[in-house]
Amino acid sequence: MRKLLIITVLLISSLAHSQITIRLGLGEQEADGIIFKKNNEKISGEVDFPKFNAKKVKIKIDKKNHQKIVSADIDSIQLFDSNKKQVYTFVWTKTKVYKSKGTEFKVLDEGWICLIKKGKVSVYLGGQEYGIKKDSMRVVEAASNHYLKKKDEDYPVLVSVFAVGGGIGYNVFFREYGQYYFKDNAVIAEKIKNKEYKSDDMLKVVEYYNSYITPKATTTKSELTKSTKVKSTSNSASKSNSAPKKKK
Repeated sequence: MRKLLIITVLLISSLAHSQITIRLGLGEQEADGIIFKKNNEKISGEVDFPKFNAKKVKIKIDKKNHQKIVSADIDSIQLFDSNKKQVYTFVWTKTKVYKSKGTEFKVLDEGWICLIKKGKVSVYLGGQEYGIKKDSMRVVEAASNHYLKKKDEDYPVLVSVFAVGGGIGYNVFFREYGQYYFKDNAVIAEKIKNKEYKSDDMLKVVEYYNSYITPKATTTKSELTKSTKVKSTSNSASKSNSAPKKKK
């Protein structure tokens, strides 16, 4: 039953990359931004939010100058909200999905995903279409993909699929792979396993992970006393065993 639920979520996830979208209440679909090309060229203007599999990105430089730039030629896109404060970064990158519970991955072709949180673990939002509502980036569809990337990883990994209102299938998916992804933090892994953390808690989980400081190893007073005694006994034994000096 659990495998069936996970397969169902993966199918929903793949639909998120199709042309089927919910077009009610999209919010803003373009914003002032900068396209950073791989040849170090920068182009400023009004940028259309790129769909996941968009091969080209539209930018309006002025009323007469509109361009379509090939996605593969772009390093990243920075977009600003209406207050010119919040910056959203779209990256054209390959992504990974777990083939099974463990270290095996399947690497998917490049697509556009949006960086929404940067840290020891960075969070990317993935979906077919995006919109900005109340100065917050969101995926237009019912389901949103959350990709995570640690600093030593090559590509972002799909760890959670979130839907408005939640759902058992989404939580099973997160519980199956989330506890493995965070296996280097026993507290988080245990809470995911015990259903204390669910798919819609992703940002909370990442915030905790990024702020967690590994306790330093400490030496207790009893251990220090024991160590001193051993050292003292060792030195005494060494002195008693040493041969007496001969008198001349």
